[in-house]
Amino acid sequence: MASTPDTHEEFDDFETFEAHETARKLPIGWVVLYLGLIVFGIYYVAAYTPIISGWSQDKAYQESIQK
Repeated sequence: MASTPDTHEEFDDFETFEAHETARKLPIGWVVLYLGLIVFGIYYVAAYTPIISGWSQDKAYQESIQK
């Protein structure tokens, strides 16, 4: 019977293994999406919060009726 190599030797230095596996950078598309969502969220809050922009659904409805 052929002997198999000891696979436990691969994980003896676990700290180095973990640091190597988690040191990857995020794909550029994910970074762009993440930053875009933050920018969109800030715009959305600024544009549609009545306290900040004065916009309200009732006000928009009344303006559309008057036209």
